[in-house]
Amino acid sequence: MTAARAHRATATVSLLIAAIAISVFGTACGGGGSDDAYVAEDLRSGRDVSVEDLRGEPVVLVSWATWCKECDEVLRGLQEFSSSEDAKGLEVVAVNLDAASVDDEIDAKIERHGLSTRLWRDRRNEFKRSFKALGVPTTVLLDRDGEVAATFPGAVDFDSAEVRSALEEIRSS
Repeated sequence: MTAARAHRATATVSLLIAAIAISVFGTACGGGGSDDAYVAEDLRSGRDVSVEDLRGEPVVLVSWATWCKECDEVLRGLQEFSSSEDAKGLEVVAVNLDAASVDDEIDAKIERHGLSTRLWRDRRNEFKRSFKALGVPTTVLLDRDGEVAATFPGAVDFDSAEVRSALEEIRSS
């Protein structure tokens, strides 16, 4: 093997090791791991809120936006779920991700779906980074320690066997 070829092989292996290390351990600037407490603002008061505030309780976080058609289905199902016996013992939070000033549209959706859950706003979409969400809507289940127990991209059916199983797991953790 020539010296140039050996150098390229060594460089390739080094890059692969670095890529694996970054994907496993995150970056020095924060990779959205469990050490980073997700922070948003209370939709009504404007005060900062965090998943740390909910530690000790299992949590259902659902992201949504006014422009998202699928989110209407999710919000309707979320309100039905949150007012049912199935939500007993769970903190349910609807997290709006609109960056624009669309307060009237947000209020209209909340009213249309009769949302009585906790309502948070995340204008910078830190939700995506913190929970590695691929899009909107995304449902994230956190255990009592604030650790992600399950993530469900897209519209969620709270009556599905997979979701019911994950909910039971966070209740019993």
